[in-house]
Amino acid sequence: MTETEVQAEEAEPVAGEKSADVKEPPFPEMNRRIEALDPPRKLRAKVVHGFGRGSKVLGFPTANMEVKWDKQDSPEALTADEKNILDFARECRTGIYYAWAQVVDGQDQGVYKVAMSIGWNPTFTDVKAKTIEPWILHDFKEDFYDCELRVLVCGFVRPEVKFDHFPHLITAIREDGDFCRTALDSVLDLKEDSFFLQPAAATKEEEAAATSSPEAA
Repeated sequence: MTETEVQAEEAEPVAGEKSADVKEPPFPEMNRRIEALDPPRKLRAKVVHGFGRGSKVLGFPTANMEVKWDKQDSPEALTADEKNILDFARECRTGIYYAWAQVVDGQDQGVYKVAMSIGWNPTFTDVKAKTIEPWILHDFKEDFYDCELRVLVCGFVRPEVKFDHFPHLITAIREDGDFCRTALDSVLDLKEDSFFLQPAAATKEEEAAATSSPEAA
C-alpha cells in the first residue's frame, strides 16, 4: 500500500459516522395552504408506466397519468379528454394538489383521497416533460396500469421544491399526504360528484339471492 493510499484510508470516515464538518442542508420551507380551484378540474387519462421511483425508491406508490406531449403541436389528433389533460399540464402551476380519484375499470372502483404532484420533479435530473402523478391514499391489492383514472382536482397545496437532501424529500411527501387527507375533509361532497362512476345498484333478484344465501343467515 502506497503512502497516498494509507492517507486516503485514514481519512475515510467510519461507516455510519457523520463528519463534524458536513452539515445537513436545512429543510426547505413548504408554505402549504388550502387554495381551492373553482371550479375543480376534472381529468381522465390512462395510467402508464413512469420512472418507477414512487414505490421502489420513495416508498409512495404513485400513478402516472398519460399526457400526450408528442401531440401538443397537432391537437386535432387528440380526444377531448387527452386535450383537456394536456392543456391542464401546460397551464397549471407546478406543485402539490389535493384531489379525489377513481380507477373506473379496475377491480377496486372506490373514490379515494389523493395527494398529487404535477411538475418536473426537480430533485431528479431525468425528467424531460411535466408529469402528473397522483398518490392515491389507499392500499390497492393489484396494479392498475392501462386502466382509466379519473381525478377531480380540488385545490393547490404548495409549489414544487428541489430537495438537496433525499430524506427531506421523503419527509415532505409524507407530510403532503397528511395535509391533503385533512384538506379533503372539507370537500367530502365532491367524492359523490357525477364525474365518478357509481357502483351499479343491485337488482331485486340479486338482493333476494343475497338475503337467502347461507352466509346471510
